[in-house]
Amino acid sequence: MANISLQKLQESPLKSTPKRIAIIEIFNKTDRFLTPEQVYQKLSRRFEECGLPGVYRNLEAMTECGILTRIFRFDNKRYYGLCAASGTEHHHHIVCVHCGKVGEVSGCDLFQTTRVNGFKIVDHFLQLDGVCPDCQKG
Repeated sequence: MANISLQKLQESPLKSTPKRIAIIEIFNKTDRFLTPEQVYQKLSRRFEECGLPGVYRNLEAMTECGILTRIFRFDNKRYYGLCAASGTEHHHHIVCVHCGKVGEVSGCDLFQTTRVNGFKIVDHFLQLDGVCPDCQKG
């Protein structure tokens, strides 16, 4: 996943800065979704000049480029996870409700739908919540 994420960073309009590379490494090591505050805590150990607003900006910029994905929970906090999907194919994410692992789900019939109940569909977002294989064992 690290290679895909680093490749996405290199192909994006964003510069491959040490902090952005470190953010990708943090998500790879954690293998879970994180809050901006958690990313900030880990980054501030490596970089003397590291501020929370900059972390928020980097996370959002990396989300716009498809390197990260926003994870939605019911507590209204911001969460991000690494997006391992390569390229720009349409996909969605599944999140383990126990450990926070993020996976990809390809294939979506909604992508082909143009109208629902008279509404013209212009975009959609779908996140599935479940229990990952590791947590099912425990």
